[in-house]
Amino acid sequence: MLVLLAQEASAESAGQQVSTDPMCRRWIDETQLLEEPEWIKHTVAPKERVSQLSARYGVKREDIVEWNKLKHSRVSLRKGRKLKIKTARVPPPREELTHVVVEGEEWFDVAVKHRVSTKDLRAWNYRVRSKPLKPGQELTVWIDPGFPRTVNCKRGTPPPPLEFRKDAISRGRPQYGRLKNGILLPESPLWTRRETGVNVLWASSHTVENLEKAFRSLRVDAGYDGEVIIGSISRKRGGRFPPHKSHRTGKDIDIRLPLLPGVIPNTYPRPDVVDWAGLWELIKALIDTGEVSMIFFDWRLQKHLYKAAREEGFTEEELRPVLHWPRHEHKWEAIVRHSHGHKGHIHVRFLCGVDEDQCGPSRARTLLRRGWIDPQPSGKESREGALERREQWKKEGRTLDEGDEADEDE
Repeated sequence: MLVLLAQEASAESAGQQVSTDPMCRRWIDETQLLEEPEWIKHTVAPKERVSQLSARYGVKREDIVEWNKLKHSRVSLRKGRKLKIKTARVPPPREELTHVVVEGEEWFDVAVKHRVSTKDLRAWNYRVRSKPLKPGQELTVWIDPGFPRTVNCKRGTPPPPLEFRKDAISRGRPQYGRLKNGILLPESPLWTRRETGVNVLWASSHTVENLEKAFRSLRVDAGYDGEVIIGSISRKRGGRFPPHKSHRTGKDIDIRLPLLPGVIPNTYPRPDVVDWAGLWELIKALIDTGEVSMIFFDWRLQKHLYKAAREEGFTEEELRPVLHWPRHEHKWEAIVRHSHGHKGHIHVRFLCGVDEDQCGPSRARTLLRRGWIDPQPSGKESREGALERREQWKKEGRTLDEGDEADEDE
């Protein structure tokens, strides 16, 4: 058996910066990559699931089920059970540790710190699950240094720039407008176009420009190399696009939720197979263009996105103007807001371009309504400026109108 530290070697040989984050270092340094897949024995840790094993070993859930004659992929696994898995990737095993609660910590805070689910954390500590945490209390935590770290471990290689026309223009509102001189979304290593229906992948120049900017940040700065599928945008000339109510002007894009490594392509993105860290970095990169008006995503699934963002170091205050969750009301105050039918994908709507004077609602009006900085804010300025202005408006007794843009799409 030949063991290769291929991840670190390939990153350093390519001149890429490797993260100093301890979890990234363990994932890179301690994961053994084999020349050929071999059979290994895995000992099940408490509350471990087939979907987690699929991700950590880079194999299909269905194969694990078949190899071990399980009833189905969602079966409960008994602690200590031995499973056979054929893999070319052998990560370090799960580890049990003791966490000592400090002043002000809650269950969620401990879960975020160790990158585990709150549900599992409570289950491991069932004797105190219904009680508030107290300073000095000891909790059992099973961490998984073998779970794939798909973002912020190393920088990616910059792809060649896209070449596209600059005369594709959005006209009218997302629900009633058209697309002039539309551009077919170019093929690129940055994304994957949907397998069928390229006739609905037409966009404005402003949209393509900012999609490239966001995906370049995702691939290079965050180092994400998983597949991201672009679905519907608009028809060639815009206009009606059933069953969507919008997608008429080339600035509304459906992006499928990215999947964890090892998940079968085209698997429906249920929460346990979604790469939430990758999705958060994608949304962050989109917002950081300063050109996103809003993003539609089911409220109940935003809790996974919120936790992924917290695990990447973002605070509750920083996320407040970005995510609708955990609030129930005033969804228009957040960039990522609830809309029915958006569970397997996010729907991204860009602002009208600076030169798109027939596009609606107007860029200036949208920015003013959201409290953003006009005319071309960076993502950071957008978030911080919006939060500051909204707080001032509330002190003055101003109310944030829900505005002119319809939130429902499907």
